[in-house]
Amino acid sequence: MSSIESRVAAVTGGAGGIGEATVQRLRQDGWQVAVLDLDPDNAKRVAERHGALACPIDIGDAASIEAAAAFVERELGPCSALAAVAAHLENPHAPERQDMDEWDDILRVNLTGTFRTLTAFGRGMKERRSGAIVTVGSITAFNSSPLQAYGPTKAAILNMTRNFAVAWGRSGIRVNCVCPGPTRTPAVEASYARGERNPETMIRQTALGTLVRPMDVANAISFLLSDQAAAITGIDLPVDSGTLATQLWSLYGGVPGPE
Repeated sequence: MSSIESRVAAVTGGAGGIGEATVQRLRQDGWQVAVLDLDPDNAKRVAERHGALACPIDIGDAASIEAAAAFVERELGPCSALAAVAAHLENPHAPERQDMDEWDDILRVNLTGTFRTLTAFGRGMKERRSGAIVTVGSITAFNSSPLQAYGPTKAAILNMTRNFAVAWGRSGIRVNCVCPGPTRTPAVEASYARGERNPETMIRQTALGTLVRPMDVANAISFLLSDQAAAITGIDLPVDSGTLATQLWSLYGGVPGPE
C-alpha cells in the first residue's frame, strides 16, 4: 500500500456543502483530491481554497463521468478513493404534486448517475485490486418522507452499495454508504430561508438537539475511505444526530430535555 500522501481521491459534488467539507477533510488527511462538480466555477474556487484540482462533471451524463474519471487518472494519477456525494435534491411535496420531469431528472442523476460513477472510477481500482468508495445515501432511505423521488433513490443507493461491496470485495475494493440526517448545507439553509423546511422542527426530532454539520458527514466519509476501515465494507452509517433513534418518542411527548 502506498503512503497516503501519494494517493488520489475524487469527490463528486465537491463544490457543495458536504462535498467541500469532504475535500477539506481529505486534504487535511494528506490525500491529493479532485473536486468534481456540475458548477465548474465553484469547483475551481473550492479547489483553490483547499489545494486541490477541479474538474467539471455532470453525473447525469455518461460521457461526462467517463471524461472526469480519465481526467483524474491523467492529471493526478491512479484514483484509489471515491466519495460519490453529488445528488439532485428535492423539496417536500405530496405524491400527487410530483413533477414527472423532475422525477426523471432525480432518478437519472441520483440512481443511474451514481451507478455510472462507481463503475467509471472503480474500473481502475479493479485493475489495481485496491480502492475504497463511499456513496452518500440519506436517512430518508430508512423510512417514509415527503421527498417522493429523492427518498426512493437514496434507498436504492443503499442496495447498490451492498451489491458493489460484494461484487468487488475479492478485487480489493471496499464500498460503504453514509446516510446524513438534516444537514446544514448552503442548499438546505436556502430552503429554510424560503420556508420550505423548518430547522426547529427538525431539531426537535434529533436525540442530540442539533442538526448535522457538513464536516460531521465528511469525517465519516474520511474514516470509511481510510485504512482504519480496512475490514469494513457494505455498511450504511447514519450521521444524523440521532434522528433515526427518536422514531417513537413523539408518541410519548417527544425527546426529553437535559436533566
